[in-house]
Amino acid sequence: MNINSTIITAFVNIINRTSNEWISLKEIYEEVHTINPNIAEETIRRTIFNHCEQSDAFIDAPYYISKEKGSGLYKFVYYDSIKIINNMTIGDIFTRDQLMSLFKISGQSGMMKTNTLNALVLTTSEESIYGDSNIENGTIQYTGEGQEGDQTITKNNKTLFYSKDNNLPVYLFTKDKKRRYIFEGRVELYDKPYQTPENDKNGKERLVWKFPLKVIYSENDMVDESIKDISYEIVEISNSIQTDDNKDIIYDESPLELRKYRKNDIDRKINRTKKPDYIAEELVKTKQGKLNEKVIYERELQKMMQLEAKEEVERMEEFFKNRNDSEGYDILSFEQQEDGSLKEIYIEVKSTKGNESTPIDITDNELEFAKKHIDQYYLYRIYNSDKKNKTLKIVTGKELVENYIFIPSSYKIYSE
Repeated sequence: MNINSTIITAFVNIINRTSNEWISLKEIYEEVHTINPNIAEETIRRTIFNHCEQSDAFIDAPYYISKEKGSGLYKFVYYDSIKIINNMTIGDIFTRDQLMSLFKISGQSGMMKTNTLNALVLTTSEESIYGDSNIENGTIQYTGEGQEGDQTITKNNKTLFYSKDNNLPVYLFTKDKKRRYIFEGRVELYDKPYQTPENDKNGKERLVWKFPLKVIYSENDMVDESIKDISYEIVEISNSIQTDDNKDIIYDESPLELRKYRKNDIDRKINRTKKPDYIAEELVKTKQGKLNEKVIYERELQKMMQLEAKEEVERMEEFFKNRNDSEGYDILSFEQQEDGSLKEIYIEVKSTKGNESTPIDITDNELEFAKKHIDQYYLYRIYNSDKKNKTLKIVTGKELVENYIFIPSSYKIYSE
């Protein structure tokens, strides 16, 4: 790494850590010395002057801007790009040109290193030749670059291999069928890369490198136990409800995806009459409930994956995939005990648009199951579910049975 590249990395590191627009020479010296303690302060200062248009010593490509002459404060010319990148949220959509411009990269590779912003950009595709290059439960077995012959730990494969050791930010995008790039989140290695046999694009067997990556969720992307807000946008729900010219309801039954609303996705419009559409409202309620269940399921699954409880993860996945309404609960999960063992627990998820005082519906089957498994049962109560900051309240089986009032509200009727 040459001296200017080291200084650029120092600027990026400081911006990522502090979000400061203007950075003092003292901060730059200190950060550069954490990367390479052998670079003299005079060399750092001279290099910045040589790449600052406001400086009398400017002789090369502009990378830095001086706040004012003699202030000792400098701004990285791509500060705005870094700010946008740091404010990206899962589900944001970009065109290829936007992505290239934002990260200062070029080319068609699925792995692109940006020296300018000191980051690695990974892309996968909904139509990828690599069958396992899909995100599941916040993880992906990402396949290295090289479509023919054995893959080697060189070039960008080497960059990704050592990315965690080098504290290199890695950003993952999925290219969809419309050739849009959807941000899946910052990722990092959670296990050692490994080799496995796989056919190349010509059907010939070769060895490829797999990189086990996990999404690094922020508070805006994932529910955390210490934060009771569910910050997933569920605007996707209303996108599934449309009316045609005859006012008939069209419901798009698409697979549930754990993604935030893609705020730039305006392909589909919502057309509603002024009168309340009760059928559409019921469909929205059902879809919203399923999405909230998926959010909680993903959170519980992440907890077990962090404990490396492989058998429990498999059981959770199997149950969630094949569950039915007669089970009496929505999610099978596990709770770690003081001795380290895992206790099986049962989670029921209930959502309402109103506040905590809004009544919720529960079936006889669900109530009987809660009573029978009172020490293993949890009600995950989500309210204000149509607002950005949804709130999660966890109720134990004992609290549910002892502290809540149950009022029969429906009847079965038979003809005489």
